[in-house]
Formats: sequence, C-alpha cells, structure tokens
Amino acid sequence: MTQSNDSNRKLETAKKIASKSNTKGQYENVEENIFKFFRWLSSLIDRFFFSTRYLGLFALLLACLAYFVATYDGSTNVLSSSKVLNNIAINARYNSETFELTGLPTACEIVITGEAANVNNAASKKGYCQVDLEGYTEGTHTIRMNAVGYGDNVSTIVSPSEVTVTLKKKTTMQFDLSYDFINQNQMDARYILGEPTFNQGTKINIRASQDTLNSIALVKALIDVSGQTSNFRIEAPLVAYDKNGQAVNAEIVPSSITATVSVSSPNKEVPIRLNPIGQVPVGLAIDTAQIIDHQTTRIYAPESILDDINEVTVSFDMSTVTENVDKEIMLPINLPSGVSASDVTVVNVRVSLSTVDTVVLENIPLSAHNNYNNLAISTIDFMSVNVEVSGSENNINAVNSEDIEVYFDMPEEAGTYVLPLNVTVKNNPYVSLTLDHSSVNVTVVEANQ
Repeated sequence: MTQSNDSNRKLETAKKIASKSNTKGQYENVEENIFKFFRWLSSLIDRFFFSTRYLGLFALLLACLAYFVATYDGSTNVLSSSKVLNNIAINARYNSETFELTGLPTACEIVITGEAANVNNAASKKGYCQVDLEGYTEGTHTIRMNAVGYGDNVSTIVSPSEVTVTLKKKTTMQFDLSYDFINQNQMDARYILGEPTFNQGTKINIRASQDTLNSIALVKALIDVSGQTSNFRIEAPLVAYDKNGQAVNAEIVPSSITATVSVSSPNKEVPIRLNPIGQVPVGLAIDTAQIIDHQTTRIYAPESILDDINEVTVSFDMSTVTENVDKEIMLPINLPSGVSASDVTVVNVRVSLSTVDTVVLENIPLSAHNNYNNLAISTIDFMSVNVEVSGSENNINAVNSEDIEVYFDMPEEAGTYVLPLNVTVKNNPYVSLTLDHSSVNVTVVEANQ
C-alpha cells in the first residue's frame, strides 16, 4: 500500500514538471512573435520616415498636428457662432421727474458671440440696450451703452457703443385744450356729434423742458366715436402737437381726460328734382324724363345746413341718350355740401325720345336784372326779341310767351355797354331756346339824372 502511494506521488510530480515545460515553451513562442512584429514595424517606419516618396506627406501631418496643439483651448466644444440683432430698444435710467432727456437714439444694434447653442438662447431673450444716467445733472453727457438681459454665457458688442445725450430741467406750463373726433368713418353718417365737454375743464398742464414747451402749438383730446349712436362718455388720451402737426413728447398732466359728447340725428324730408344737363343728339328731343321710384328723400345734416336746403337733385346728362326709345337709367342723388347721409342714394329715371319740332314766339320783352346801384336806362337798341323754341311736339306746345323771360344784367356804373342776353323758360327743361339777338346796346345813367 505504501509503495503504491509513492508511485502515484512520483507520477503526479512528473506531470507537473511536464506541464510547466509546455507553458514555458508557449511563452517563448509568444515572445518571439512580439519581437518579430516590432522588428517589422520598425522597418516600416524607417522606410516611411526616411523615404523621399513619403517625406512631403509626413511633413504635412506634422504641420496639422502642430496647428491643432497651438489652437486647442482645452474646452470640449470649440465651435463658436455670432448673431446680429437689429432695432433693439434703448432704455435710459435717469431722474425723469426732474429732467427731460433728448438726443437718445430710438434703437441700437447688438452682436452676440459665443457657442452656437448659447447664442441662439440669448437671441431669443428680450434684452435691450441701456444708458445709465443715474446721478447725472443738467447738461450734455457722452455715455457708454451696454447690452442687458442676454446672460453671462455670451459676449455682446453694442452699436453705437456711446451716445451723446442732454438732460434738461423740467418746468410746467398751462395750455388750452381742443379736441379731435377720431374714427368718424366707423360711425353711422346719420348721426351728428355735438360739442364735447370735459370733466376737468379746458386747461391742461404740461411738464417738460422750456424748449419743448415753446414748441407746443396745441393740445388735443382724441375722442374715439366709432359705433356711437347716442350720448356717450369716454376717456380720451391727450396729445401735444407742434405747429407742423407732429406729436411732441412731453409729460401731460393728466395724460387723459373724460369727455362727454351728445349725439343727435337732425333730418329733413325734401323733394328730388331731375336736373338735365348737356344736349340731346341732333334730330332728337326728350319728350319726357321722370323719376319713377322715389320723389322725396330724408337727408341728415346739422340744423343750420338743413335750414338752407329745399331739394336735392339728380343730374341727367341728355347727351347719353342716343336711341328713340323708352329707357330706364339709374342715377345717383347729388347731396349738398354738409349733408352727411340720405335715405335714398340712387333713383331710376325713365326717358322717352321723339323727333325735334320748332316754333317761334315773337316779341318777347326784355327785362333788366341785378340793378344794385339804382341806375336808369337812357337808350336801348330794342325792347323785345323773337325766341325759337325747339323740342318734342308735346313740350313746345306747352310753352307760351309768358313762360319765357329774356333779360340782361345791369352794369355797376353809368355808361354805354354791349350787354349779353339770357333766356329762361319755366317748368319745361326739355326745350331749347334760341334768340334772334345775342346782345343789346344799352346806355345807363344815374337814376337822378
């Protein structure tokens, strides 16, 4: 039993020695392979570095490496960006209760530079340019402008970098208040606005520098009347204007005022009259022309204007009718000046044409008009004329001598004159009148001679 155990131990020992011998052989093989690789690599580098064929490429690689080392700043992101922001508001810090600031530009330009993400983030912010005048007194000052509100992760450049501004001491002056109605085109034209009254009177205080106060020509309350149909009260902003109508930047105390405005709708019903103008084509005459749908309309205007209006007219151009047939024409109403609206704006006119007839009315007497200086006629060539009446048969038959007046206008002072003759006919606009004399020789004297 003891001999058997000894034999086993000897066998195990022999196996271990054999195993170590095999491992040592493997290590030697690996080591030999590594040495071979480095010898190959060394030979390759020698051929590459010291070959004239690859010498230029090697120099280029060394130059790129040197540039990278020289410019590398150690950060993880070397990409940078910039963005220009235009028309940026300028904010001034100063004692606005005491001073008026002039000379400040309305806007500035800011260039933002930094990493692309930071620049985009800063550009989305509502930053501004700032001029700090805290502690400055009256006078002219050159102040540096700074960008505010864009964060610390970007750099900014403001243009202009400096501004020259003036601080002027404020004083107070009183002005008379006037007004303007605005947005009247958004109010029904049938309504009339009355004179506004103001809850704080018509004297307004304005606080500004003396130069600014001297430039103010008037102060107006801007009263918005859009959509108003009855008496109303509204808060109206106040604006100061110079002599050219440009708004003046000044502190108005108060900045708005309560206005009370009356709204009315004065109106009047008046007849619509057809007013023929122009000439009918040769050989034709208008037999009838009449408005067939509306004979009256209600007009809207201030009472003072309505009092002087007794009718409205529709102008009918007779030269536009060229066919000997009945015809309907739509025509607009002519509204007198000052009339804001009319219930009827267009009418339909029916026109009938016929051939021309002529008749002569003899010995129509002359009359004198407009004898403002009380002159007397001393001598005159003739006292009557013949009048040729042309038109449709119905119209000329309706005209008699009493319907026609032939006249001349008296001169302003005594003397001998050749005066033109004028002719009119009553209630028959569709006939034409021709005189056998176009003028008359008249001698006039003072009435007491």
